[in-house]
Amino acid sequence: MKESFDVLNKIHTPYVCANLRKCKACWKCMYNCPEKVIGKVGFLWHKHIVIKNAGNCIGCKKCIRICPYGVFSEKI
Repeated sequence: MKESFDVLNKIHTPYVCANLRKCKACWKCMYNCPEKVIGKVGFLWHKHIVIKNAGNCIGCKKCIRICPYGVFSEKI
């Protein structure tokens, strides 16, 4: 399954949404995702997470709990 992008710079899995504008590149979500759904864009001038395997998301919501910046929310 391919990532979905919308005009508000949000990315989605079947269970969670991520707002890239809030991402501060701490990578906590990436390191704690049990299914390796989250990756990173790590250019010097442009750092944030990316959903690389949206279809692998199991809905554990660890990303929501671990993110100190509120990047993730439950998909409604």
